[in-house]
Amino acid sequence: MQVVSLRSLIDAAKEGNEERELNDYLSSFICRKNYDVQSFLHNYAISNEERSFTRTSLVIDEENNNDIIGYFTLLVKEFDFSEVSGTTRKKLTNRKDADVFNSILIAQLGRSDSYKGRVSGKDILELALHNCKLIFDLSALRVVCVEYEPIPILNDFYLSNGFYFLQENPSGNILAYLRL
Repeated sequence: MQVVSLRSLIDAAKEGNEERELNDYLSSFICRKNYDVQSFLHNYAISNEERSFTRTSLVIDEENNNDIIGYFTLLVKEFDFSEVSGTTRKKLTNRKDADVFNSILIAQLGRSDSYKGRVSGKDILELALHNCKLIFDLSALRVVCVEYEPIPILNDFYLSNGFYFLQENPSGNILAYLRL
């Protein structure tokens, strides 16, 4: 497994006039269990990358035609606190009365259907967290968040991998955090 930035693939495709091939390559990623994860990579990842809104990294299988095993997308995002205790607010911001906090958001995390049973979601999450640690080392931004639908399997996945429930957002999604 190797992690490759989408930015580097976009730059190489533009240099070689191969934008169509890059789109075809990204379209080879199939994730039927979560259409939003698949759709993001197919339809929005390149434009978000070019606008410097998000940074997407592909996890590729360099031994198997550089197939896309999975991917993750990171961005810096500010969240409003809702019903969160002063203790937790202090833990995340050093202020008990804080109304907002900044975090590294793992906005997308997905694995290709063809790698189910061969590469775990935890493996891809660990690669994403490695990049989050690099951001922390450069910027001191230490809070990592995930926002997900309140589905038991997702909740169990994130909580079993070190995240803590923070709040339910107005959208109805769960916001969980991890401190680096």
